[in-house]
Amino acid sequence: MPTRYPANSMDPMSSPRSMPMTAAGGLISRLKFRSQRAMTLAEVMMATFVFTLGMLGVYMMLVKSYQMVNLARHRDNARAVLLTYADQFQRLQTTDSSGNLIFFFQNASAPTSFGLSWTDSNNNTVSNTTNTADTIGLPITLGDSASTSVPAHVFRSVQPINMANGTTQSAATLTAAGYILQGTFSITYPINGRTVTQSITVARSFL
Repeated sequence: MPTRYPANSMDPMSSPRSMPMTAAGGLISRLKFRSQRAMTLAEVMMATFVFTLGMLGVYMMLVKSYQMVNLARHRDNARAVLLTYADQFQRLQTTDSSGNLIFFFQNASAPTSFGLSWTDSNNNTVSNTTNTADTIGLPITLGDSASTSVPAHVFRSVQPINMANGTTQSAATLTAAGYILQGTFSITYPINGRTVTQSITVARSFL
């Protein structure tokens, strides 16, 4: 005969019935939910912090790149100025119509702007033909844009060369090629909070 179960007993073959949530079970569930929510907030804060650090890093890289580009631009401009003077030193006639040595080629053992002249892109000319003991330098501007231009100062140093040992000397020595002069042109300008100096040295002969 089949086994009979009481009406209030659970049939083992039937599906289990859901148990009502107790007060303790509800408290545990709420605590777990709050813990998960707090953990999510902490993760969001950490992600925001990491993202902020990344953006600051990108910003610093952009600032550094701009400074490097700005430095390279002014170096190129300064190099162009020095090459202009070097070309004049090697190409121009050394004496005037009366046979006098012009200021640009006169002996200057210490850096000076005496004898220098510069005309900018706006046809503004600045020159020094009076102060032989100048130590400030010829003031010029590097760059055409007002937002990126920087003030600069140019110097020259010209001395005869001793052909026996290649050193500079106070008085010119006549050689088969005439007199040998060495000219050093330098330029200084501020960039990124420091002073940069560039120079170029050339030599030429004159009779």
